[in-house]
Amino acid sequence: MRSRRLFAVSLGLLTVVTTACSGTAESDASVTSSALTMSFGDFVSKAELTLPSGDRPAPLVVLVGGSGPEDLNADDASDGATSRGHLFADVARSLADEGFAALRYNKHYVNGLGDIDPRFGTELTMSQLVDDVHSAVNAVANDPRIDPRWVYLYGWSEGTTVAAAAATGIPNLRGIILQGVVGIPWREGLIAQWERVVRPYLRNFAVDGSVGAAELSRAWHGDGGVVAHELIGVLGDDVSSERTVVNPTFDPDGNGRIDLDNELPTAAVRFVDEQLAGGVFRLYGAPSALPDVTAQATALRDLPVLTLHGENDSNVSVDAATRLDRALAANGSRDHTLRTYPRSGHSLSEASDLQHDPIGPIRPEPLIDLGRWLRDHESR
Repeated sequence: MRSRRLFAVSLGLLTVVTTACSGTAESDASVTSSALTMSFGDFVSKAELTLPSGDRPAPLVVLVGGSGPEDLNADDASDGATSRGHLFADVARSLADEGFAALRYNKHYVNGLGDIDPRFGTELTMSQLVDDVHSAVNAVANDPRIDPRWVYLYGWSEGTTVAAAAATGIPNLRGIILQGVVGIPWREGLIAQWERVVRPYLRNFAVDGSVGAAELSRAWHGDGGVVAHELIGVLGDDVSSERTVVNPTFDPDGNGRIDLDNELPTAAVRFVDEQLAGGVFRLYGAPSALPDVTAQATALRDLPVLTLHGENDSNVSVDAATRLDRALAANGSRDHTLRTYPRSGHSLSEASDLQHDPIGPIRPEPLIDLGRWLRDHESR
């Protein structure tokens, strides 16, 4: 559920080329990667299978990306944000160190970082994303380096709803890991970003409770995190320059200023509703949206579930993770674990508060907890 993404049946394994592992895996020659291509019906996706050392077939973890045009490293292909960390590359390396194979892939209609098929903004559906998970699992099911009896899904953000929906179609699924879980309805979460993040951040720049072009420009150039930064970009045109113009959608009285208490809350709700109806949030508007994961709790009650959530997650509140955990318990789940992390944001990177969540490199603690949980369940 990343608002920074503001822009407009498997055919099997086609190509496999063994390479040295990229990213953080370069320092350990015992961890290898295979470059793959997989058919997602009308689109061929580039993928990478990271493998642990040893000759034993490895259990598989399939990584399901978040919102926007993400590449296989979970970088956002819409802005080339390579400095923010490569979440899935780091997770894959950590999994390989623990003896697990990790499969990650470019999202449907994403060719690579900054290379996006135009159909991404007009034709992509969430049901396609669910089918893609099944295709990814099937693509490596016959690989002798994979133990197909042990499959896990790891979803991040939007990918938590996709992974949850895909779970029932994977016979040998042994568990699901949910990071930054969308455990509340889409509309509620998108509106909450304005209330939890944007308004508090803008108060640091406001004059008499409102912001105009100069204040918006200063806020955009400030030290806010990804959600604060990019939603401020919605409030005005050319906010990165001295030519900033206040967006009239958020300035109904036309005085060139946005009142943080009397104008912004109502305008933000209107903006979210418009975007859900057919704008940049169209995937999350009825009838195309998948239910949030809490609404899918009944289908997950017989599956081990690990939820990892930062307490300073600016995209979706930690309350969403708590809501899901309670729903799992209420639905009879006997194996659900919730881990929350102070001073951690949506990518489980260091985040001092909600307004300064950078979507940066994942911290060590969640990776340790992930490895421990997987080893514990493999031994059962």
